[in-house]
Amino acid sequence: MIKRSLLFILMIMGLLITGCIKETYNMRMLSKKAHISPTLAISAVKGDISFSDVVKSSDTVVFDKDKLVILVFKKDSVIDLKLSDFTKATIQKTATIDPNSYDLNLGDVMNHISGTVKFFNPSIKFNYTNSFPDPVKISLNVTAKGKNSTVPLNLSPFTLSKPNLPVQQEVTTTFIIDKSNSNLPDLISLPPETINYSGTAVITSTVKDKGIENYAIGANRLTGSLEIDVPMDLSLNNLQFKDTVNNFIKNNSGDNPLDPADFQLLRINVSAKNGFPLGATLKMSLYDSSTKTEKSTVEATKHLDPAPIDGNGKASGVTETTTSFEFTSVFFSNVNKADKIIFTVILNTTGTTPQEVKIYSDYRINFNAALVVKPDINFK
Repeated sequence: MIKRSLLFILMIMGLLITGCIKETYNMRMLSKKAHISPTLAISAVKGDISFSDVVKSSDTVVFDKDKLVILVFKKDSVIDLKLSDFTKATIQKTATIDPNSYDLNLGDVMNHISGTVKFFNPSIKFNYTNSFPDPVKISLNVTAKGKNSTVPLNLSPFTLSKPNLPVQQEVTTTFIIDKSNSNLPDLISLPPETINYSGTAVITSTVKDKGIENYAIGANRLTGSLEIDVPMDLSLNNLQFKDTVNNFIKNNSGDNPLDPADFQLLRINVSAKNGFPLGATLKMSLYDSSTKTEKSTVEATKHLDPAPIDGNGKASGVTETTTSFEFTSVFFSNVNKADKIIFTVILNTTGTTPQEVKIYSDYRINFNAALVVKPDINFK
């Protein structure tokens, strides 16, 4: 192992540039066998980050004209029906919309999440092109499956627009599914891992109008796709995200000059100006997977407070919070006893009872972090 004196020299060099020494020592003692434990403060990190710095606009994450963040999920070819797919009945012809499912690819994320999230204004756009001249009524059976439960959409049957023959051979338009005609907010708030759907389409024949045949020569067809839009208009109540990683602090090789045992104390002081209407609690746990026990946990002394909001749920200012993470000798004594580290983040929206808030891409957080260390150094 590299001598402890090297550790001390490296720290002194760093402090000459960025830090200060909280205690003084007789440097003549360095020529003898000595044990010192100075407290050192080092200015570490400053940052100013916006939502759009971290998450870029894409096909899945969209920023509208007002910079509201919207999640978008699309599913093509939900319906593709021709006249031959319908029964041969004279008055009412029925076709089956085959059972299918849409995987939102949230399964891995959901395995790390607990708590409650509520989305207030999701919508589904059923985009379709219809060339049937008679009324077509669609009945959709839609359910969403979450980690622990299933929620139905409860959408009533709806009739599609039809072309205005003979001047119009087909019509392309959109039917909107939202909280006004369905149970969509509860369905999206599961949140869903998969959405399952099936249904029927029924054509009801009408009398001939002005000499126009109901089924003119040509291909009568109905095609449709779905677009699920989830604006970040939400509330969070103790939404907890956990992620487990390998213990990167553990000294496996024995030749690391910054062995955790070298420290009596390591503290990170954080001052943040939070422009997000989201409060956060952070903690870090040393975990032994062989015994399935948490050996030691470090938690922020104070949670990050959320920004205030206006009457529309938009952040109207910033909230300043000062907090710290203190890694004590007890924590360091358990570092080499754990093979994993569990990071936990708990989120709540503004208010004692979490309120409805909106997330915009220009929200920012400004922070300063300083490192305070108390090494335990033996000179030999």
